[in-house]
Amino acid sequence: MKKVLVYFHEKYMTPSGGPSGYLYNLKTYLEKTGLCASETAGAKEKEGTSATAGAPVDAGTGATETAGAPVDAGTVETETAGARSDNRAEVELYFLNDRDFHSSLSFKMKNAAHRVFRSDRSLSDVGKRVGQIFFESEQEGPYDLSRFDAVHFHSTADMFTQKKNLEHYEGKVILTSHTPKAPHLEWIEDMAGAGGRPHDPDGRNDAGISEKERALLASTKEWDEYAFSRADYLIFPCREAEEPYFHTWEDYPKFRKEEKIFYLPTGTGKRVPKKTRQQIRKELHIPEENFVICFVGRHNSVKGYDQLKEIFQELKNRLGRNDLPDLKDSRELTKIPEVTVLCCGKEGAIAPPSSGNWIEAGWTDDAASYVQAADLFILPNKETYFDLAFLETMSIGKTSLLSRTGGNKVFSGMEDRGIYLFDTKEDAISLIYRIMNEDPVVREEKEEAQRVLFEKEYTMEKFVPRYMEILEKILRADGENRNT
Repeated sequence: MKKVLVYFHEKYMTPSGGPSGYLYNLKTYLEKTGLCASETAGAKEKEGTSATAGAPVDAGTGATETAGAPVDAGTVETETAGARSDNRAEVELYFLNDRDFHSSLSFKMKNAAHRVFRSDRSLSDVGKRVGQIFFESEQEGPYDLSRFDAVHFHSTADMFTQKKNLEHYEGKVILTSHTPKAPHLEWIEDMAGAGGRPHDPDGRNDAGISEKERALLASTKEWDEYAFSRADYLIFPCREAEEPYFHTWEDYPKFRKEEKIFYLPTGTGKRVPKKTRQQIRKELHIPEENFVICFVGRHNSVKGYDQLKEIFQELKNRLGRNDLPDLKDSRELTKIPEVTVLCCGKEGAIAPPSSGNWIEAGWTDDAASYVQAADLFILPNKETYFDLAFLETMSIGKTSLLSRTGGNKVFSGMEDRGIYLFDTKEDAISLIYRIMNEDPVVREEKEEAQRVLFEKEYTMEKFVPRYMEILEKILRADGENRNT
């Protein structure tokens, strides 16, 4: 029986984006289906105490297990896995939950690094101190990884904190990075955002970044270099999700080896809005005749929040001029409706426009209600990994407009499912007018086709067996790959 540790603390798993949401969906699905016992984490070895691995995931039988007992997670029935072979590995999954262990240290260290960055320390000391914080985190005491046949990290920073512990580790090391740019660049963006200003550094030449950020770059870049070189395998949601790494990290090709990579399409649970379209519009005082565009995510440049502001301003200007587009369509747009932009997510350093038609709903665990209240979901990312918010939108079925970047490219040619891709701001505006002009019945048919696509490819019922199959391939002694 093979044991795999998912190196991420369960208390940081939340219904949000990135690894927190990704793993929240996985763990929640396993618990709801009775495939996961209440205690699902391994504990650090304690002196004089026998370490127990906790109760891992049972993805095969669904039987209720006593906490602490090993459970078989390798007998998943799946269309993609095919028939079980004699050399197929059986897998037990574990999540971190030892309350005494400083796990998911990237969260703890990020907060400490924020404090250093905002302090009055000399510029040359900033990078050294952040590096020291991470070095100190390695001295917390070795987590006993030797009990596991593989460890799956979901943060390069977490992996770096286990650098010493991994020196003599003989199991398989797996990394899923999750970020829509080189992770160290996202960290720097977070630092700048904590300082209250927008930031979008050029990964190739560091142009336009401050001296503090430049000092920080030397430390944070080391985390990525170590993690990507030490990992035995990398898991991406699709080949296109690697695009941001080629764009923002000049050295990425040095660490990329084709035989190390697996592609695992992300899955999520079907989202059920808690409120109706009418309730949301009434609460936010949005007229029913307004055309509502919904954005969900971080309010930063890489997510395209600034580009969304530009699109909104241009739509507003054209409305003022009553500048009717030439749609070359049998139906004519005789009047441009008022456009309202509805944003979900924590506000960042980029300020929203001052307009009654721009609404900030803030962070919410019910983004589905806001998406449902809209006419169009927009994902204007400058770089895209594979957006969880869009998969959740698909589960509802909503006409969507995505930038033609990274993982979004998987959805090229799916206009018949209500998914449109744009290259430029002008493209986006033209498509918005086209969608405004679409027959409502046709739009509803496309959105139903979108829901069918979600059920076919992106549910947790599809994701979990695929994930188990990849783990089994990795754990096979012959090391066979791969994306076949």
